[in-house]
Amino acid sequence: MIPDKVLYTDGRGITVTDSTFQVKNMSYRLNGITKHGLLTIQPERLPGIFLAGIGILLGLFGMFKLIPNTVIADIQINGTYYTANYVALWIGGGLMMLGLIAMLIVRERYAVRIATAEGEKNAVVSNKKEYIAQIVNALNEAFRRDDVHAVYTNTADLR
Repeated sequence: MIPDKVLYTDGRGITVTDSTFQVKNMSYRLNGITKHGLLTIQPERLPGIFLAGIGILLGLFGMFKLIPNTVIADIQINGTYYTANYVALWIGGGLMMLGLIAMLIVRERYAVRIATAEGEKNAVVSNKKEYIAQIVNALNEAFRRDDVHAVYTNTADLR
């Protein structure tokens, strides 16, 4: 039996040969993969939006002095008294900034998405699009080689 030709390996457990796709301890036969491609995974920005929204709301309450002095007494910090509206303005601004930072920190992630008889799954996930693209290109090459081999085998069988 002829050993598989390695088309791609990264030294981190990902190997593509002309008959298998190996991801750490999982091995997928190419003839069992019905579809593959590069998937962009959008980040979850809702927590950051929620935090910024609460911050804006709290800041507006403080800016327009909507918190009555009878509800919350003045707060003393280091001998200085601050009204609840002033504190709400600063806390709201801080929460808004924290929410904006949270939305900016999260990045898109990329995955090698494969479909097998078991269903679709993200076989490899990374923050680097180029890395995932290399794996997808190696899979494309493996499938191309498999198709050429299948055509050659069929021609030989017809003779």
